[in-house]
Amino acid sequence: MHLRIILLMALVLLSPLSLGAKNEVRTGVEQQLLDLSYFEDTSGTLDAERILQGIDAVEWNQVSGKIANFGYTKSPYWFKFSITNPYNQSADKLIEISYPQLDYIDLYRIENDKVVSLLHTGDNLPFANRLIDHPYFLFSSPIPPNSTHHYLVRIQTEGTMQVPIRLWDKETFLIGIGQEDQIHAVFYGILIVLALFNFFVYLALREKTYLYYSLATFGYAFFFATMRGKPFQVMFPDFPAIHNQSLLIVIPFTTLFSALFARSFLSLKDHSKLLDQSTKVIALTAFGCIIASFIVDYAYSVRASVLLAIPSYLILFAIGPLIWAKGVHLARYYTVAWGLLTAGTAMTALNKAGAIPSNFVSEYGMQIGSALEAILLTIALAERLYREREDKLAAQESTIKEHNERLEAEIKLMHQALHNPTTHLPNRACFEMLISDSIRRRKGGRFAVCLINLTRFHEINKTLGHNNADLLIEEAANLINKTVQRIPGIQVAEVKDTHAYYAFSFEGATFGILVDIERLEEVKEAANAVIKELYHPIEFKGMMLELDPAIGVSNFPENGRDASTLIRHANVALESAEKSDRKLDYYQPEQDRYNARRLTLMSELKQAINNNQLSLYFQPKIDLGSNSVVGLEALIRWHHHRFGFVRPDEFIPIAEQTGIIKPLTRWVIKEALGVQQELLSEGHDIDISINISAKNLREEDFVSFVSETLASNPNNNHKITIELTETSMMEDPLKALQVLEGLSQPGVRLSIDDFGTGYSSLAYIKKLPANEIKIDKSLVFDLTSNIDDQVIIKTTIDMCHRLGFTVVAEGVESQHIVDILKSLNCDLIQGYYISPPLPLNKLKLWLSEMDDYAALA
Repeated sequence: MHLRIILLMALVLLSPLSLGAKNEVRTGVEQQLLDLSYFEDTSGTLDAERILQGIDAVEWNQVSGKIANFGYTKSPYWFKFSITNPYNQSADKLIEISYPQLDYIDLYRIENDKVVSLLHTGDNLPFANRLIDHPYFLFSSPIPPNSTHHYLVRIQTEGTMQVPIRLWDKETFLIGIGQEDQIHAVFYGILIVLALFNFFVYLALREKTYLYYSLATFGYAFFFATMRGKPFQVMFPDFPAIHNQSLLIVIPFTTLFSALFARSFLSLKDHSKLLDQSTKVIALTAFGCIIASFIVDYAYSVRASVLLAIPSYLILFAIGPLIWAKGVHLARYYTVAWGLLTAGTAMTALNKAGAIPSNFVSEYGMQIGSALEAILLTIALAERLYREREDKLAAQESTIKEHNERLEAEIKLMHQALHNPTTHLPNRACFEMLISDSIRRRKGGRFAVCLINLTRFHEINKTLGHNNADLLIEEAANLINKTVQRIPGIQVAEVKDTHAYYAFSFEGATFGILVDIERLEEVKEAANAVIKELYHPIEFKGMMLELDPAIGVSNFPENGRDASTLIRHANVALESAEKSDRKLDYYQPEQDRYNARRLTLMSELKQAINNNQLSLYFQPKIDLGSNSVVGLEALIRWHHHRFGFVRPDEFIPIAEQTGIIKPLTRWVIKEALGVQQELLSEGHDIDISINISAKNLREEDFVSFVSETLASNPNNNHKITIELTETSMMEDPLKALQVLEGLSQPGVRLSIDDFGTGYSSLAYIKKLPANEIKIDKSLVFDLTSNIDDQVIIKTTIDMCHRLGFTVVAEGVESQHIVDILKSLNCDLIQGYYISPPLPLNKLKLWLSEMDDYAALA
């Protein structure tokens, strides 16, 4: 017996199929892990015949641990093992490889160092290639009594190389696997029912939280089913490519919707921007992995999915307690649910590693944790839905309770919206409604919209204060309402109790009335009578106050066919009435300067400056002593794309009113200095005059701007003249004097424009640091026909010369005027007789012609 044992051991050791240990069929053992030897075929070219014949030298290694696991590799691995039946009866066994994600499996049965059978299967082949209809790879292995079967297995996969090979008793396996399928069917059923339930809730409520949870739960169910190979077996057995693609998609798909669910369910946007951004990153990365799975190699794609899942689920797990700590009620459910899933996963992992004994809970911990998580989160969503319903019911009860109060408040607000709070008369909105109603009812009729303004009210308001002014305006409103009712055709505004209201109260101290004007002359007489009566002072707290009323009138349909236009035109007439002696005026279109063109120019002027759509023209100044060009006046021009040429006297006032005069003046200064620099480079050393506004004198930084601009153009010093009118200086003489003294410091020349038309005193003029006086063209035009104008100009020139000013005459239109001005000792002249304002290109030609003329002379 001992000799037989020694010979048998020698035979085993010498055999190329020798195992590190025998795999014997053991009585009473239903399943057992097999001892394996392996080597890696790095070339991928070996086959079973060459290995058996020893042609290619290979070094077999013993598998350590319970499962052969080599991670991600594309190299084929060869395994060998033997199964010995030492008993006198046959053993009906199954060889099970319980990892269903292996691409190719070749099982060779060996006898006498030769292949006697080959079974070819794998995850990349149609499911029909499997001998036994099951997601795991099963191979029938009936072993006769007292015999040994030898096997070679070649396995290749692009996923993880895990090879758990077990030997099963066939009958026991079929019973056990049936029970396991039932357990998983319950698990899948729970997840699918919960997924469908939440999906139907989403369809009913259209809240994305339920959709995200439904898709995430479906992802969990599909993930577990895919890991067992069930979808391949049931859904697409003839399409292994679809099965492999689903393996790549399911992990990032589940991660994507888990992140979206956590973000929506916990309202992370409201509680933590960092966590909200983290879930966004997880979701975007998961979506990227889904897209990449169709492009990137299988091995890299599956690794990316796993690398994404591990940190993502750790972050999603940590979110729960962090938000719970902020007092979010639903975060408790979320934290416990993820805790159950994590605990179940850890329990399953420890069981597989042999750290804890096998039982139902440890073996199916991951599935149990997933099911409990899904159930708990569904309960949380149900509670969320219940709370939202309760909140809505409470809100409805509150709405019903407040309904009556709201109606009362609306009635009160409606009254306030249609009445002036101070005078209690109907307001402008009510006035517009009455006008619109009159337009609809009076087919072919005529009526007048009249606005009455108490022009002295603002003065009284500033003197007596707001409280007294409100009392006064209330008393004045009663007086106006009582007075206007005598006007023939006056329309009733409102009847309240026993009182009738005829006047409407606008903002401030303006009132409106509506009058039929079939008898126009009677209406005019009555309106004049109203003004006369309202002109009488009224007594207020011991004082006699004059209200100084004015009335503006617009007529329907001549002056407008809608309420807004009629009121606007009445306002225009009121503005004219306030300036007239009669204090009554009717709308005239030619007086209306508030038109669409003006509004367009106001809005587009700043844009024209920014887009450099304005241009400068230049009018020469001639020295009468030398007949040479000594200066240019820069004049701004605007060629509008729709209106054509826009006159400066139209858009300059707009610029002053809107504050655009500041950037406009600065644009002119910069452009003029640039032109002067260009002319200087071409040999024309000429002074340039620039007009500024009274508004510019009020700018705190105007002097510093001019100084800085000149500093950047040093060649321009003493060649720039700033012009401003004497009337603009008199708006604020002290401020003007201060600014002008500041401007004179860097060497800027100063000129007083339009001299003789204003009201400045000689005492003030002589204090100015000015260098030049420009006589207004209105005095120059009549020099040839009016001897008195010659005397005035002669006196002005002599006076200015004594004060040290250079004198310039504007508006020179003929040679006769030139001769007179020369005889009066005028220094400089400019006007259309010399040259009209010219653009830069024509100015250069004109200057060249003047140079040529001077050379010939």
